[in-house]
Amino acid sequence: MQNVNDIKEAVFACVDGSRFSEAVCEYGLHIARELGLPLVLLNTVEHPNASSKTDLSGNLSLGERDDLLGELSEEDAEKNRETRAKGKALLSSLKAKAEASGYENVITLQRHGTLYENLKELEEKLRVVLFGVSGMGHLEEESEIGSQVETIIRDVDAPTLLINKAYTPVESVMIAFNGTGGSVHALEEVSASPMLSKEVKRYIVSVHKDIAKAEELIAQAKALIQDPSLNCEYIAKEGDPLESILGCVEEHAIDALAIGSYSHGKLKTALFGSFTTKLIKSVKIPLIVLK
Repeated sequence: MQNVNDIKEAVFACVDGSRFSEAVCEYGLHIARELGLPLVLLNTVEHPNASSKTDLSGNLSLGERDDLLGELSEEDAEKNRETRAKGKALLSSLKAKAEASGYENVITLQRHGTLYENLKELEEKLRVVLFGVSGMGHLEEESEIGSQVETIIRDVDAPTLLINKAYTPVESVMIAFNGTGGSVHALEEVSASPMLSKEVKRYIVSVHKDIAKAEELIAQAKALIQDPSLNCEYIAKEGDPLESILGCVEEHAIDALAIGSYSHGKLKTALFGSFTTKLIKSVKIPLIVLK
């Protein structure tokens, strides 16, 4: 049986049992088919960081504290076993569904540690990474972003697909282009990527407070598209970038949105905390983030 050590690169679908896990698997399966690569279903097991028992160790004698610590250790171990078992059952179920669809190049992988830590260790094998925009810690919070999203986008060197809805076929994708290095790469990657067939319609949108500048950016974008056979539509808009992009997504019934990530630096937290976070929270379709 093939395992991760045997492969050079793969599509990694990160699943944790939250409401987006099945969609992550289905989007990952579609991309793996298009790229002809293995689909790795990755489940990570983090060490429990909270106990159901109240810690009153400061009010206990030495012997009583030792007993309590022992109980807490046993409880952590039991939680860990339960989490591992649930993760393995999830992986088995998703793999069975993927194989039932006719795709047999599926690998299941369960590892300890945070998702970020594991993706960094596996970085050289990552062709595409997919995960839900929120995980098990945010089951009831529709707009809440998972705590590791920013770190993964910033530090893991791989195209990232954030999933926030049930799977639907991707027939159109919008690329937000503002002329920066990240958006240039996003345009080049998504316009020519084998992840998307030529039949997928590509909308390239540039937004600026000055419409003349937006039109100038669109002219730059047209020059970057190397394949004239692609079905592209170019949109220059004047106004607020967030509102305009969201408006275009709704107006054209876009299936996925692609953006370039910001560069590293002192401003990374401020930048992420403004436009990108608002976009992730507001957009209702999968978001492709490229460096």
